[in-house]
Amino acid sequence: MAQRNEVLPDATQDAGARQARGRRTRERLLEEGLRLFAERGFEGVGIREVAAAAETNIASIAFHFSGKEGLYAAVVARVAGELAALHRAAQDAAAARTDADASPAARAGVMVAELAAALLASNRSQWMSLLLQREFITPTASFDTIYDVAIRPTLEAFSALVAAASGTAPESIDCKALAFSLFIVASAFARNQNTFLHFSEAAAYTAQDAAAIGRSLAAFVTGGLTQHP
Repeated sequence: MAQRNEVLPDATQDAGARQARGRRTRERLLEEGLRLFAERGFEGVGIREVAAAAETNIASIAFHFSGKEGLYAAVVARVAGELAALHRAAQDAAAARTDADASPAARAGVMVAELAAALLASNRSQWMSLLLQREFITPTASFDTIYDVAIRPTLEAFSALVAAASGTAPESIDCKALAFSLFIVASAFARNQNTFLHFSEAAAYTAQDAAAIGRSLAAFVTGGLTQHP
């Protein structure tokens, strides 16, 4: 029994070290997978490439993700989760800024402004942004994850405000079109930042720029929804 007690701590330490190495390997595979899939798309990347970039073997991909499809799904799930957290934080910030008796149009304006500000301030990697653009333009089966986790909740929040402000039915194409337009307006300044920076003759967004954009968007949305028949 004494000998067994002496061996157990070493065995536990070995198991803990193996688990730590496994977590590090999994993380490297996710990071390199994101970079390569963002650069070349799902079809343009081989599992040997990902394994080499992550400094591991292809068996690690099978072990952690059951193959290339599982790795891609895990990469997309992480990206979707980060985007969803950003969207939720923007909605929470908008709720904190808005008076309880504010009109639905005013609440929508603040929500657009806060989402635009959150996206402008986001430090998400270029690979995350590029992967999202790939999925928006040439979607794979994993687009549903991005939509369900990150995009649909935000669209539904906008839709509820549009319906309350304009009197349109939430399920109508009119309401959905307006809600989608608010989503696009909020994300445009981050997604197309180079275009806007050229147009505004600026090298980068400043804090003052972001604040001015937010004020303009809030006023534009509030006024538009208030006057909407």
